[in-house]
Amino acid sequence: MALIASQSIIESGLSVTLTAPGAVTNTFTNTGKEIILIENSSESSLTCTVTTRVTTVDNNLYGDLTKSSAVETVTANSISLMGAFSTTAYNDTDSLVSFTLSTTTDVKIAILYIG
Repeated sequence: MALIASQSIIESGLSVTLTAPGAVTNTFTNTGKEIILIENSSESSLTCTVTTRVTTVDNNLYGDLTKSSAVETVTANSISLMGAFSTTAYNDTDSLVSFTLSTTTDVKIAILYIG
């Protein structure tokens, strides 16, 4: 599992640094403002699954509510964005969010947030 550093988008802009994922499962520190950028340069689609830590909540008005993991299909030769991710639903005890890619071949990623 690799920890991916976040990049801040500021008023003057950001030249995004895309990196090959260190593993199929990766993490990043989540403040609730982060977005995952996924570049798929392969000829096949891939999926990215962001794991939900809190899957059910008991709500007095609506009863039991269920939260599923976020799943994005990134088609061949395309770029997708995912996020932002609620800290209460997605963060682990270390404020990390975990995401899994179905493949790392010809894939580059970046974690972005507005600074």
